[in-house]
Amino acid sequence: MRQGLTRGTRIRIISGSRRGKTGTVDSAVFQRTVDHPDELHHGYHVFLDNGGVVTVRREQVRTE
Repeated sequence: MRQGLTRGTRIRIISGSRRGKTGTVDSAVFQRTVDHPDELHHGYHVFLDNGGVVTVRREQVRTE
C-alpha cells in the first residue's frame, strides 16, 4: 500500500494536464480532481510553484 504524503511535501506532477509542474502538498483529500472532474479519487491539494492550486490524484505525483 502506498503511503500518503503529508503537508509540506515537495512533489512533481508526473501525468495529466499539469505534468512537469512542481509544488507543495497542502492536504490529502478524497474528491474530484483537475483531470477527472466526474470521479472521486484519493489525492492532494497542491500549491504549485507558479502560484496556482490544483487537486491531483495520488498516482499523478512523485516526491522531489
